[in-house]
Amino acid sequence: MRTKCLIVSALFAVTLIASAELVVQLPEKHLDFLDAYCMDCHDSDTKKGKVDLEALPLLVKTIEHAELWQKVLNVLNSGEMPPENKRQPEKIAKADFLEDLAKTMVLARKKLSDSGGQITMRRLNRREYHNTIESLTGVSLNVESLPPDGGAGSFDTVGASQFISSDQFEQYLELGRTAIDEAFARHASMDQKVLTFRVEPEKTVNVMSANWMKRLEETHQRYLGWKAGVDQAALAPENQQALEKIRKKYNLTDLTNSIRLYQNADLLKGVPDAKNFGFKDSNDAEFSFRGGYDRMYAYQKHYAELPLSDRGTYLKLGWGYQRIVISPPADKLAPGEYKLRIRAGAVKGSDPNRHYIQIGYPQRNNQVPAGFAGKPISGHQVNGTTENPEIIE
Repeated sequence: MRTKCLIVSALFAVTLIASAELVVQLPEKHLDFLDAYCMDCHDSDTKKGKVDLEALPLLVKTIEHAELWQKVLNVLNSGEMPPENKRQPEKIAKADFLEDLAKTMVLARKKLSDSGGQITMRRLNRREYHNTIESLTGVSLNVESLPPDGGAGSFDTVGASQFISSDQFEQYLELGRTAIDEAFARHASMDQKVLTFRVEPEKTVNVMSANWMKRLEETHQRYLGWKAGVDQAALAPENQQALEKIRKKYNLTDLTNSIRLYQNADLLKGVPDAKNFGFKDSNDAEFSFRGGYDRMYAYQKHYAELPLSDRGTYLKLGWGYQRIVISPPADKLAPGEYKLRIRAGAVKGSDPNRHYIQIGYPQRNNQVPAGFAGKPISGHQVNGTTENPEIIE
């Protein structure tokens, strides 16, 4: 529960505004922290990013003071500051500073809001939220599902473009829950043995291609039986008038082996019922040939008969399996970092533009064996050959 509360409280940065009575001040003990980790770049002489922390009083009296302290809280909380190339504070010291500064901001909100001013809430942008969650849980999230940070030029921290709706709030919480689940799963799998999963495409992809070809062959034989019946019916005198209507409808002079003849075969008398051959109707029967066997079989057969198919697979450009899916058993796959090794080589004489592979997550939206769900993770040039493959890692 503590982690979840941290994540929810990390969703927002608060810009605060103004009343009297209450004294709001950051404890003086934190001057040493600021001097050690912030003043090299943000004192009155350097003012990097136009931020002068040396001139910023610990006593929060104005909206401007509150806004700048809130910015300090944001960049420290998200891990943006100090920069990676600068000395980093100890976790305990940083946590102590952030806790006191957060409490100070709560008091500032109470004080400044009593003046009748407006309190503006803004969400953390994608980068800030990613860094915050990673700092809290150690999990690096994919934040592409969060609201975009555009609309403010090249900057991603302009409050005017960082409003949030209830639906978007749920998106943040959903990712936060994902991070918590993964963090616990990572912890639970710390003692798990290293998992090695090997994919031999000649035993997977090539087998699927061979089975696909068998299905195409079987379907084609059923199609030929049905087609022979349609061709026979087309010769009957009683069907000549129907054939003329088909020719006229599609502006054709000859229907021999025409797709239009077989798609409209039900208009003819004496044609065999396509359902008796395993098809839904005449159009389905014809599509099994035009969209299946005629379009794909020869292509598949060509690749199946190429040399070296017993030692690997050929990535295809058109029809067929254009990607190799690696699917380790889900119940054995623990969260963590995995190393992918690919043994590949380019075919001699092939187009150099095809000497590349991409790594990504397979899309699951349809049955087409190609495509990624989103952008590729990485791309790699294949410099090896089929005679001397290289290992891409």
